[in-house]
Amino acid sequence: MTGRVAVLTAAEQFEVKQSEPPSPGDGQVLVRVQECGICGSDLKMWAGTHAFMRPPIVMGHEVIGVVEASGSASSLAPGTPVTLFPPVGCGQCFHCRTGREQLCESMEFFGGQRLGGLADYVLAPETHVFEVPEEIAPELRVLIEPLSVAVHGVERGAPQPGERCAVIGAGAIGLFTALVLRARGFADVVVAEPLEARRALAEQAGLTVFDPTGSDAAETIRARTRPEGADVVFECVGSEATIGTALAAARKGGRAVVVGNAPPSLKIDGLTLQRGDRTLVGVLMYDRADFHTAMALLADGLLEGLEGDALVARYQLERVGDAFAAAKAGRLEALKAVITL
Repeated sequence: MTGRVAVLTAAEQFEVKQSEPPSPGDGQVLVRVQECGICGSDLKMWAGTHAFMRPPIVMGHEVIGVVEASGSASSLAPGTPVTLFPPVGCGQCFHCRTGREQLCESMEFFGGQRLGGLADYVLAPETHVFEVPEEIAPELRVLIEPLSVAVHGVERGAPQPGERCAVIGAGAIGLFTALVLRARGFADVVVAEPLEARRALAEQAGLTVFDPTGSDAAETIRARTRPEGADVVFECVGSEATIGTALAAARKGGRAVVVGNAPPSLKIDGLTLQRGDRTLVGVLMYDRADFHTAMALLADGLLEGLEGDALVARYQLERVGDAFAAAKAGRLEALKAVITL
């Protein structure tokens, strides 16, 4: 048995090779990949601008597939639909013991330090392979991982009943953050997004969205929440400018939550932070509970009413380079690109 694997051999260069899939050992599961999503960190690896990951890499951590084989007696029978939980910690440190594996100093990530899902097969510890509820529509299963990021971001922001929330950015993470907030009872979330197609999708989902281009986005958020500012602002872009906007748009005593991939260094208004008694909150990935919450939300119809083609643009593995180039250039006619195998 052989399978294909797409190796990033240099910046913006893929080579699709044939490879013998590994045999699972005790406690391991061999997953036959069906779909693998592409996210912002993947685009940085592809472009050669990631902070520390460099080619050669087999990327891909938004993995949906089925169990092909396991190395020992397992509750996951062959053919079971599954997703991967990407961060693999040491299992012994403080963070691992307290359920925050993504913070482990020795953490390895599928699609980074570990071989990822841009391949027909991926080998994983059984502890990191989750069965997907059958209630989740097959075409939406590849969205479990990015939805988990939004779930974790909302958990970190911890909005309380009666508080007003805003989201900056309506890409996949921003849109999902707003929808998770709405599912938690925050019906009047305000979303800022400059791209017309993304605004249209957010409006299709029933969200209140505005174009921040050419205006003071923080002032608009204050006008649409309360004059003092929003209680919690979720930044889902990952730029210095939008992080500054999130801080400025939060009321005194409020929170600005950085969900987007932040740049290595930031210049922020120290007086706005300190004199306003504001909190700047970082968000990294998710924990296991977030993954299960994301699956439950999808099973309950969180994305009901959104057109599948508007959410996902699918490419065959042989066109993986085209998918990355289109996503980087903003040419996708969908929220995100997904590789099908």
